[in-house]
Amino acid sequence: MQENYTLFYGEKKQEDTFIIKNMFENNEKIEIGWTEKEITENLKTIENKIKNDNEQIIFFGIEIGWAEMIRKIREKHKNPIKVICNTSDALLYYDYERNNFFDLLKLSKENIIDKIGFLKKGQYEVYKKKKYNASYILENYKLDSKYEIKNEKGKIKIGIYPLNYTWDKNIFNQLSVGKFIDNSIINYNELDYKMTEFLKIMKINSKAQKINEQNIFNNILENDINISCSFTEYLHTIFFLSMELGVPCITGNNEDFLNSELKEYLVVEAEDNPIKIAEKLNKCIQNKEKIMESYEIWKKEYNKKAENSIKEFLD
Repeated sequence: MQENYTLFYGEKKQEDTFIIKNMFENNEKIEIGWTEKEITENLKTIENKIKNDNEQIIFFGIEIGWAEMIRKIREKHKNPIKVICNTSDALLYYDYERNNFFDLLKLSKENIIDKIGFLKKGQYEVYKKKKYNASYILENYKLDSKYEIKNEKGKIKIGIYPLNYTWDKNIFNQLSVGKFIDNSIINYNELDYKMTEFLKIMKINSKAQKINEQNIFNNILENDINISCSFTEYLHTIFFLSMELGVPCITGNNEDFLNSELKEYLVVEAEDNPIKIAEKLNKCIQNKEKIMESYEIWKKEYNKKAENSIKEFLD
């Protein structure tokens, strides 16, 4: 992979940083541009990374204040400037997402930035057809090391680890799965007291956890299976982390990368139906070895495709 780039990212969405830093090794954190001071500090950080005119400047998304910052960089430098879109059309419901996305499109139309990388195939095809200079980047996560699965016999341990407390994460439908799996315990990322309150009212056996970048591997490895069934998604962070660690993970019908065999066991078509999620979960547990063997074979080829998609974006 080309080394003449630096990817700059903010930390507004924890789940994004887990995976994007794995996909792009040359990365640097900058601040969300809430104030002129933060924008000025960001510009200093970026200047220090620019070695020559061929050095690519890549941003993971457009955060508040970044459009202004990118314009200032373009005025001073001829370097290629590219942006990886960190939202989807479904999330334009949020004012913050919509305003930043429209800034991204405007920067592209004005040739301030040279290319947009989309992580959703359908989104890429729409904006490519609308004549934006766009690439399709296959999301990915690769682990070089092997980790020991820690789960013990007894209760079926189900991990539910949303990393943002928003409507699209479908949190309460997923927590409800514990009502339909006998002898189970829900291990969950306690983002809000309402999650714990809900589980107590529903009398679902559960254990609250606090997930961060340092402990997420250990928590995932404690479970027999994990669930990550959001209504919409452009980065399937928990899915890839879990599968790479050898723990099967159920995901929602919002992915466009799995083959038909893996879809049969891992993809739920009705994310708002806990009974359907539970049925898929039981089927997955019963076929765990077969699924993980199929995943390993599929992932070797997928890794190559994902790497090629990044190369094409950097070309």
